[in-house]
Order: sequence, then structure tokens, then C-alpha cells
Amino acid sequence: MASDLELSLFEQELVEVRELPEASRWLLERDGSVSLGLLVTMYPSGSPEEFYLARIRWTNLFEPASLKFLRLDTGADDDPTAWPKCKGFRPSSLDACVSWTAEGHALHPDWRNSPKTAFKTRDKPVEFALLTLQYELDVCYDGRGHR
Repeated sequence: MASDLELSLFEQELVEVRELPEASRWLLERDGSVSLGLLVTMYPSGSPEEFYLARIRWTNLFEPASLKFLRLDTGADDDPTAWPKCKGFRPSSLDACVSWTAEGHALHPDWRNSPKTAFKTRDKPVEFALLTLQYELDVCYDGRGHR
């Protein structure tokens, strides 16, 4: 359960991220299922016809967020074709094995103890997650996952 402080910071940050220049490329909505969650539709800069719906959720705003990709038409979270192929994203496993996600840290508990992979608390965790995801799509994108 999110604290009042986390909820307040989350709401404040949502207002701020909607003003970012990058946000003009996003469809950003609250995830009504959880108090600290977003749904964002994004596309890679090199493939503007390829839209991806990401679900980003925090159980603690100061820890890594969970990242899942959903089917645009149904919202299902169990389809590898909903996932982009990017560095550390594993469509066939339906997870992102990267140090800025909760899934990455669940797969690699040892990352917590490494200066290179330990998650650093962010002043603006929502902005960090959205901009990092957009960066991965823009720089590392290599197509859509397969069944």
C-alpha cells in the first residue's frame, strides 16, 4: 500500500512528466488497478508505426518499477508479440531483465550489492522510468517479439 507521501509525489510527478517534450509522443494514463501505476503507449523513433503499450507499476515509489507490455487491443499481458526486442527485454519470458526494473532485480538479487547494477533511488522515479523506456525503444529497438 502506497504511503500518502508516495501518492502525493506520484500525482505531482504525473503533472510534470506530461509537460516534457517527449510526452508529445506518449499516450499516458493511470493504471486504475493500482495506486502507483501507469499505462503508456510509446513507439520507437525509428519505427513510428510500431506502438507498444507498457504497464509500469511501483509497490514502493523509491524502488524499481515493474514493467510489462500489454496487447494494444485486449490489454493481455501474456503475449510475446506485445513486447519490443530491446537490450535486456525478453519477449519469450515476458520480462525485462534490466537493472531499472523490479523483474530484473527479482531475477538477480545479487544486483542489489553491485555498484553497477544496484538501483539508485531517483528524485523523479516516474520521469526516470518513462524516459529510460523511451530511450531503450529509440536506441536499442530491434523489432517485435515473436510467439
